[in-house]
Formats: sequence, C-alpha cells, structure tokens
Amino acid sequence: MSKEYIEIDLTPEEKAAILKHAGFFVMDEASKADLANGRKKWIRFTKYELSTVIGELSYYFNRCKDDGLFNFLDELICHLENYER
Repeated sequence: MSKEYIEIDLTPEEKAAILKHAGFFVMDEASKADLANGRKKWIRFTKYELSTVIGELSYYFNRCKDDGLFNFLDELICHLENYER
C-alpha cells in the first residue's frame, strides 16, 4: 500500500528549522531525504508526520525568548497548518 503525502513548499531556512527542532519526529525515509536535500523545494510529509512536526515546533515556539525565532516559528507553523487542512 502506498503512502499518501502532502507536498509542502519550504525554504532552506524552514527545512533547517524542522531538522533542528523536530527532526527526531521525522520517521518517513522520503521526508528525511527531502529535508536533507539542499536542492529540493517541495518536501513530502505524511499527514501524521506533519501533525507531529507542527506539534514539536509549537513546543519550541511556546518557550521561545528570541523575538526573531519567535516570529520565524510562528510563520512556519502557520504555513504548515495551511497544508494540514
């Protein structure tokens, strides 16, 4: 049975943030490969994996004391949530 993926347009900075803050929760090999590939722009996530990544990024967002990171994570989470619908 093939997996259903949601493809999300991410910048290199957004991919790096996901790997840094939620990389541990990315279990799907296709998603890991997409995130690690510096030239790949459209990243594949399963619906469950996307939800888990959003949750982990939200954890860091809620504890963030750096205004720049706070705004960056807020935008990234909102961007991912738009694809989750």
